[in-house]
Amino acid sequence: MMKTIQPNLQKKVTAKLAVFSTLSLLAFSAPLLAGSLDLSARSDEDTQQDVNRKPAQVIDFVGVKKGDNVLDLLAGGGYYSELLSRVVGDKGAVTLQIPKAYLKYAEESLEVRLANDRLKNVTYLLSEADNLKLAENTYDSAFLVLGFHDMFFQDKGWDFTADEVMPQVLKSLKSGGKLLVIDHDAADKSGIRDVKTLHRIDSAFVKADLEKRGFKLIKTSKLLENSADDHSKLVFVPELRRNTDRFVMLFEKI
Repeated sequence: MMKTIQPNLQKKVTAKLAVFSTLSLLAFSAPLLAGSLDLSARSDEDTQQDVNRKPAQVIDFVGVKKGDNVLDLLAGGGYYSELLSRVVGDKGAVTLQIPKAYLKYAEESLEVRLANDRLKNVTYLLSEADNLKLAENTYDSAFLVLGFHDMFFQDKGWDFTADEVMPQVLKSLKSGGKLLVIDHDAADKSGIRDVKTLHRIDSAFVKADLEKRGFKLIKTSKLLENSADDHSKLVFVPELRRNTDRFVMLFEKI
């Protein structure tokens, strides 16, 4: 597979690279456990997130399997991309997509994660809303984790709207392809009121919006619910960071 790596990822990375390279060899030889993902041999930063993100259960919920082609949309530092690369294996592929606006948050993590072609079945795609550069009828599933709310506001340097993005995502999925949406839940009937101020979005709005765009909700999960979160606070406050009440929805391309 032709891999697209941005020039600024070619520079020398930190000492973490040596550790990552060693761990990578172990990771790709590790078997899946009981139908779920082996989470061993990864960075400390990634493994610390596993308790609250429950990635093995999430990936099982979607039904990703060996040989699949998966899109990780608004992938940030590539947390899910690396895990998905293990699941799909050598005959599968993962596209790690971010826009340029994400680089100030994710570039350092991506430098380490992607350096020296350590994730051989992951292609890094830097693309914008007006042209995501996604091939049509390509992906078995797409992951959109904690990013859908960002498609409903615009700001200086940020313009990545659902009206532009989601039709392209729909076309990129195969017939019957799946779309996973995980996001920070908001107050009932709040719609998109809190997408910018609190980084939350109402789960009922998400269902209605995506079903208007050619997707059908096929199942939900309570896997990432947190009843202690009353949906009134910014998701980045210390007591909630990485432990918000999150909805988990799986849609299918109609």
